[in-house]
Amino acid sequence: MQNQSKRVKMSTQQQHNKSNKHRRVPSQQPFTYIALLCSIFALIWPADGFNFAKQPNIAVPAPQHLKFFQPQTRSSYFGYTLVMRPTSIIVGAPRAQSTLPAQRNVNETGAIYRCSLSPTSTCNPYVIDDKGNRTLERSDSYTYDNEARNNQWLGGAMDGGTKDTDKLLICAPRFLSPTISDYIMNGVCYWVADTLDDNPKNVQRISPLRLKSDQMKQINGHRIFYYMLAEEGLSAHVTDNNEEFVIGAPGINTWRGSTIHCRKRFEEDPTLSRRDTSSLSRKRVIRDLEFSGQYTLDTGELQNDSYFGYAVGSGYFDSNDKTELLYVASAPQANLQSGEAYLYKYSEDSLLKLKRIYVFRGEKFGEYFGYSLITEDLNGDGLTDVVISAPQYSSTNYFDNGAIYVFLNKGNFNFERKLIISPVQGKARFGTTLSRLGDINHDGFNDIAVGAPFAGNGAVFVYLGSSNGLREEHSQRLDAPESVSSKYGEHMFGHGLSKGVDIDRNGFNDFAIGAPNAEAVFVYRAYPVVKIHATVKSATREIKTDQNSFKITACYKISTTSTQLTGQDLAIRIVVDSQVKRAKFIQTRTNEISFNVSAGLQEQCRTFDCEVYTNVADIFKPIELDMHYELINGVPKTEAFCDKCAAVDPAEPSIYREKIIFSTGCSSDICVADLEVKSRDLNHTYILGSSRTLSVTYDITNHGETAYLPQISFTSSNHMPFAKIPGTCRPKENDYLECDLKSNDVSMAKGATTSFTVTFDVSSISGKAMVLTARVFSTGKEANEANNVATDVITLGEFTEIDVVGIPKTKHINLEEVSNTSQIINNYEIKSMGPSTVGTIDVVFYIPVAYKVPGTTNTIQIVEKDRINMQAVSDAQTVAIDYFENNTQLVMNAIEITSSTHSTASINSNIQIYKEKQISTTYDSMGLYDLPVESDNYYIDDSSKFSQMSIRRKREAAANTATKAQYERIVKSHELLSEDLKGKLPVNRTIVFNCHDPEMTVCVRAVIRLHTFKPEKPLTVSMKYQVDLREINQILIEPWEYFVILIDVDVKKLGDLHQNTLAIRKNIDYNIVSKHQLYGTPIWVYILAVLGGLLLLAAITYAMYKLGFFKRAKKEQMDALVHQGSTQPAQDVEPEAENLNTERN
Repeated sequence: MQNQSKRVKMSTQQQHNKSNKHRRVPSQQPFTYIALLCSIFALIWPADGFNFAKQPNIAVPAPQHLKFFQPQTRSSYFGYTLVMRPTSIIVGAPRAQSTLPAQRNVNETGAIYRCSLSPTSTCNPYVIDDKGNRTLERSDSYTYDNEARNNQWLGGAMDGGTKDTDKLLICAPRFLSPTISDYIMNGVCYWVADTLDDNPKNVQRISPLRLKSDQMKQINGHRIFYYMLAEEGLSAHVTDNNEEFVIGAPGINTWRGSTIHCRKRFEEDPTLSRRDTSSLSRKRVIRDLEFSGQYTLDTGELQNDSYFGYAVGSGYFDSNDKTELLYVASAPQANLQSGEAYLYKYSEDSLLKLKRIYVFRGEKFGEYFGYSLITEDLNGDGLTDVVISAPQYSSTNYFDNGAIYVFLNKGNFNFERKLIISPVQGKARFGTTLSRLGDINHDGFNDIAVGAPFAGNGAVFVYLGSSNGLREEHSQRLDAPESVSSKYGEHMFGHGLSKGVDIDRNGFNDFAIGAPNAEAVFVYRAYPVVKIHATVKSATREIKTDQNSFKITACYKISTTSTQLTGQDLAIRIVVDSQVKRAKFIQTRTNEISFNVSAGLQEQCRTFDCEVYTNVADIFKPIELDMHYELINGVPKTEAFCDKCAAVDPAEPSIYREKIIFSTGCSSDICVADLEVKSRDLNHTYILGSSRTLSVTYDITNHGETAYLPQISFTSSNHMPFAKIPGTCRPKENDYLECDLKSNDVSMAKGATTSFTVTFDVSSISGKAMVLTARVFSTGKEANEANNVATDVITLGEFTEIDVVGIPKTKHINLEEVSNTSQIINNYEIKSMGPSTVGTIDVVFYIPVAYKVPGTTNTIQIVEKDRINMQAVSDAQTVAIDYFENNTQLVMNAIEITSSTHSTASINSNIQIYKEKQISTTYDSMGLYDLPVESDNYYIDDSSKFSQMSIRRKREAAANTATKAQYERIVKSHELLSEDLKGKLPVNRTIVFNCHDPEMTVCVRAVIRLHTFKPEKPLTVSMKYQVDLREINQILIEPWEYFVILIDVDVKKLGDLHQNTLAIRKNIDYNIVSKHQLYGTPIWVYILAVLGGLLLLAAITYAMYKLGFFKRAKKEQMDALVHQGSTQPAQDVEPEAENLNTERN
């Protein structure tokens, strides 16, 4: 439906209120408020420009010089409907007061105005109906002839062709025929053959729904509204052949709706005095006379309140018969309020029955699909397409955005649907109005306008047709002029749209936009469209590496369908090598040059000289020549029309790009290298934590043509950072590195080989595997891209050595010194020695607490499990401990949490007799109770009562203890001494008490769960427990003297079924209980005594020697005299011997 068929969605009259079934048609009256976002968005939205003037060239205000008989208390909606023709514009104002004396007492009759298209436009009434209200005292007619024109909405729908010789159809859908008890709103339409004169001539009336017998009907035992609220003229359409009218009456038959078709008159059998509307076949005689009403009765399977006829149109849809006129009408409340529209024709056997051909559907409930529609050939294939609006279409976070559905006719009644959503957010109700503009840019495809009257003060969007149908992006947006004010609120600019008409004879269609709430109409003239043809080329195809200059030539012209334009001024800017800037114009000494030219229909050219500087690193990057161009005299922003200005289709390019390559010596413009990369000697298994870095070496070989600027990039699947970044590398991101393969030479010749080493930071990696990817590339092409990438999958493993050390803090116990019970304290340290960080582990302590008496349920309690106290600390935080016995978790009813880093977790002594409920007992640092314990049965309020309980419990346990014979049986089946105790204790006299045999021993498991066990964060555990020395004394019968309590510790990693990633080294000492003193005088005492005696003897001897105790003076004197006497004769002979020797010489 064209813009002229915009109809009011009227509030219901008093007659409507008498029916509970009636639904109000959504009101088209202005909103009392518009979303703030819409208003702001409309103000800041840039004025998209194409060939319509950006500001209205003609403003047509509502006439103020006329005398109105009733005051205008609200907007007259001047501009609600528009039919523009070459010399004037017909304007509908459906709420205007009348200037006619006969209507002086009629409120808001509505008015039609004929306005001139001069810059100082004036409007005068175009009187279609000059009668006032009429009431007949008595009428014997078979029709209702009373007439009430109050609020009839004359001009609520209007349509007609674009020439003054075309017919004009005007409707008043709220025209009433009042009766004594009801108001019958049949509606009425008028038409004139042309608009050549200032005042209409020979106005014809169309009102076929006045039969008294058809206002209410009895159907299936129910009395229904038939014609009583028909609202004829809610939509109106004149076919393109100017021979038929299609009028919507959506209120017929309990608002199922129908359409009224006016064609050449079909005269019925004159013998009938009344029209038999129930007959579907009747002999008719076609007379080539004036138009008369024909209306359809059969609307098929439509449900009540479908509103069929809400919007109407026609066209040539049949690809097999392009001369057959078919019709389209919408029913926005059909299909459970999702809306439908129907393509139909007259039934072959009756003009009163329609035949559906195709059903158009939207996609959302409540979007009001079918509010408006137009039929137009959008892709130039000769078949009519359909555009249907859904102004209440809602998108995410918004509602009432609006949308239009474009149904492209593919032939054989197949349609391709495309949805175009409102380009503005908020309650714009995009698609409220639609209009056919014709081919505004002369590209061979028809264009349309879409109104969004509630986008702030309103907006209109222009969409261009194409070979693929309607373009998805609008070519222009027109907003309500800021210079116009409205005393009635938002302008509703765009609620009135005319068809495209060439009013200034420049060959391009202009059109008008109504702003009903501002009571104004604005005419936008269209500028001629030109196409710019511009090229820039180089005189040489290639630039040699030693070349330092070249020439370029820029050519330009325009083309247009306008007969009034022969040339246009262009602004041209040429940019050479904008990215690398290796070239510049000699004239400007820069890489840009700008100039203005006058372009005509014939091509013109200019030549420029350029300098070039060769950079081998960018040898494969061509020098780009960019030629930017635009009209100097484009569409101005002023209201005055510029006769010398033109517009360019925004879809046309505004830049021409050419490229010049460098000569490289390769067989083609770009060298085709064949780089291959492989990793060298890479271990595909890595133990997490074994090192902080991982170095990988890659070998690269070129098997093809010269590779200029060869590079290599590195990435990893787990986004590892790089430990070292060489100077030839450039980190793009934290985990992406790009490096030059050659630091001095910028190329790799055929057969050349190089290598590159990259170092990753693996200190924080985790997972099961990592993928290392290296890719080599150059500025040229690649012959084989498959070998440009080396992908290595490295399996990540974990291995951790854990040392478990247990040291008794309590020395061994001698039963000769202690006879009842004793507390034993052990300290443990569980430490990870790396290299890997362990995820989650369980540290398990196996604590033996009792012997099982074979053949009975009795036990011999060695360790009091209710007195086991353990503290676990890791990374200065207390760690929870869980206790289990026979796979049953023991509830910890007493937990001490202190502010220090050490906390005590204890198994309460009442584990077996207390329920789990609300235990609040805690221990102090010595393991004593300092808070009362509450249970279901009794309340312990002091330590004396607790002691009484403990005595009673022990007394009960004594009844289940073993006999002497049973002790002997236990002793005989004792655990042999383990290897680490051999050599320290006698094997044949030592009993080992541990958890190795579950058939013999009752054990408690203490489980400590650690998450992320790191080498520098050991786990320390302090354990205290009480042993019953009396039971041990009973066990140590001859010949057994030593009782060893061995608490084992194990470490288990969760998720490691076979525990292959852990190596556990244990050094756990044990607790010993002996019947006698464990050792005599140690041997080292004897050794030390002997050594001390020897040292003392040596010291005494040395002192006596120094004091001369061992000297004999007389004997030494006698020895000296004897020696002197024996040596004297030898001294006397010595001279003589000397002489003899001398003589011989």
